[in-house]
Amino acid sequence: MKYYYFALIAFVLISCSKEDNPISVELGSGNNQLVNNWIRDNMEYFYFWNDRVPSTAPGDSTPEQFYRSMLEPNDIFSGFFPDAISYLESLEGSEFTAGFSPAFGRFTGSDDVFIIVEFVYPETPAETAGLKRGDIILSINGSTLNINNYLDLFYSNNANTSYQLGIYNEATNSISLGSSINLIKEDLDLDPTLHTDVFEVGNARIGYLFYAQFVRGENGVFLESMNNAFQSLMDSSITDLIIDLRYNPGGLVTAAENMAGMIVPAANAQAQDVFVRYSYNQELEDEIISVEGANSDNLVLRFSDSPAVSVGLDKVYFIATSGSASASELVISGLKPYMDVYTIGENTFGKFYGSFVLTGLNANPSNNYAITPVTFKYENAVGFTDFRDGLEADFFAEENIFVPSPIGDVTDPFISTAIEHITTGGVTTKLKTRPAFEKLPDFVRLQRGNAMKIKE
Repeated sequence: MKYYYFALIAFVLISCSKEDNPISVELGSGNNQLVNNWIRDNMEYFYFWNDRVPSTAPGDSTPEQFYRSMLEPNDIFSGFFPDAISYLESLEGSEFTAGFSPAFGRFTGSDDVFIIVEFVYPETPAETAGLKRGDIILSINGSTLNINNYLDLFYSNNANTSYQLGIYNEATNSISLGSSINLIKEDLDLDPTLHTDVFEVGNARIGYLFYAQFVRGENGVFLESMNNAFQSLMDSSITDLIIDLRYNPGGLVTAAENMAGMIVPAANAQAQDVFVRYSYNQELEDEIISVEGANSDNLVLRFSDSPAVSVGLDKVYFIATSGSASASELVISGLKPYMDVYTIGENTFGKFYGSFVLTGLNANPSNNYAITPVTFKYENAVGFTDFRDGLEADFFAEENIFVPSPIGDVTDPFISTAIEHITTGGVTTKLKTRPAFEKLPDFVRLQRGNAMKIKE
């Protein structure tokens, strides 16, 4: 038995294709019988709640309808994608995009939606055009964003896109119309290692890394970029470390393992201590144990005894919010048994499940669908899991995304809170309670959805 790579991501989960054992399907009735048979067989084998899978597949349901009919009612993570090839490309960090990260929101009581730019990737059309962190978008290509169209408009395949910007007025707590900006979408490889810095405060040399998503890049190029960032921080003789995952929805376990392995104390790496344990549906778990043994890497993932870089510290600070999920949470929880781990911001998303990517590209006959059913559940070395309300923040802090500090700026409330604790050993008003922040506009943050960022 062979598994490829695990993935943990907030709303869309990615991991492996069952290429070594393609499932053959027999002809049945209905236009979708072949594909639905393939979906059924994979769900029965891989799905964590496979007792929900019927013994036969219908031919008259669309593949997506049939797939979603089998999902456990509270399963918001399993994904379905009609273009497997493009989806696998996105797995490597390639997107059809202008190069900025969106936060979708709407004011309470209204169906109108707006987009706030969380950050802009360097050397992208968005940066060239002057789009910046905190900019507000109210319409795309002349269409006002609303609850029914915002995902379709944002993830459209149009290469030339016009955005109507808004202007936030702090005094009136309102948004008015501003100028417009034209951006070109391209197929871009987006390096998630966006920003590093070293803050010198008193006797402390505090390393800082902003990391956007756990992806490998083609041939592991983004893992190399991560390694280089950690090496640069180590060359600066840092005494403390802050990892900023505030917008990181997760990604591949291989990337999470790579990061955690460089942060964990060297003694734990050398001992190859447990990073994470996995559990599956009973039949799949029994098969793994039978074929590979109870210590299989598919059941117990250990730290590498030869990480690319070893930070050598006994504590680490993570900036995290409700937008920090899955692989982000895996790194935080996986390190906690071995060192002092402090989280600053707010409770994380709360996702302790992962998936394999199963594509029909190697099925018999082949199809171009990809499904990502929840396949496994993870826990750390001391059995910690089931954190449905997220990982609790040690020190609450909040940013005004409408008027944000630049990424990596020491005036940022998350960063300043970490620096305060590093340099004083305490936090004045933020310990285990929310301070009285300046009131932000009353808006509801919307999820990004399962839209694929691809070009036809």
